[in-house]
Amino acid sequence: MLAVFLGVVIIVLSFMLSGLNKQTSDTVNLKPMAWTARMVGVFMIIGGVLWSGVVQVPAGYEGVRLRFGALDGTMNPGIHIVIPGVHRVELMETRTQKEESQATAASRDLQIVTTTLALNFRLAPGKVDEVYGSVGLLYKQRVIDPTVQESLKVVTARYTAEELIRSRAQVKTEVETEIIRRLGSYNIIVDPSGLSIVNFDFSPEFNKAIEAKQVAQQEAEKQKYVLQQAELQKQTEVARAKGTAEAAKLNAEALKVNGGGLVIAREWIEKWDGKLPSVASGGSQFMIDLSSIMKDANVNR
Repeated sequence: MLAVFLGVVIIVLSFMLSGLNKQTSDTVNLKPMAWTARMVGVFMIIGGVLWSGVVQVPAGYEGVRLRFGALDGTMNPGIHIVIPGVHRVELMETRTQKEESQATAASRDLQIVTTTLALNFRLAPGKVDEVYGSVGLLYKQRVIDPTVQESLKVVTARYTAEELIRSRAQVKTEVETEIIRRLGSYNIIVDPSGLSIVNFDFSPEFNKAIEAKQVAQQEAEKQKYVLQQAELQKQTEVARAKGTAEAAKLNAEALKVNGGGLVIAREWIEKWDGKLPSVASGGSQFMIDLSSIMKDANVNR
């Protein structure tokens, strides 16, 4: 439309030149210049009108055609011809868009939760005229943000603050399901796994309580480990004592059956350091005769 306006201005100037030509001397002729300007103005007006009737819809967009302000269908990407002054085209993006929203809600135990969510969505192809008619171009502010906030409040009220932390994936799934249901009525599609919970923020008092609880749990786990080690050591000592008692019992039975000689020989062998021991008695020395002990043992058997 700028070309049309400039064309009109140039035509006006051409008539002004014609008027000045009558007031000048015969030696100055402004008529050729006036006619040239008038022709340029006419061409600019015609070209501007023709150009204003051509609309290009880029890839990733759809056009909403308006006829005197009323909805008159959609236009796919490409070149389209419209009637200047009758039709107007609004471009609406159909590619995936991202919107971050911050919402504050109360958990089931009345803890205040501030959450930042990121949503990937797109307008339903072929339905952009309905989106424009029901919401307009400001669908993010009018529909997306309120829907995300309301959906978060509905889901958050089902959980306690601690459950929100532990069950983050489940909370995300429920919030996403709620958003998909609500935005579907506006012909707005949420991409698969299109919702991301950026963070959960709680009050400073609640954060301190959680930290204190974690410290207490860690201390309890430490004490539990110490008790387990003490119990294990106790069981080891009991087992060792039982083994010692059982060994003493076996030694006593061996002494009773074999007269003690075979038992003494075994204990001597176990404790032998490579040197033959001697036993002093009454100022004289004697060696333990293993052969006689073994002979006695065979006889007893």
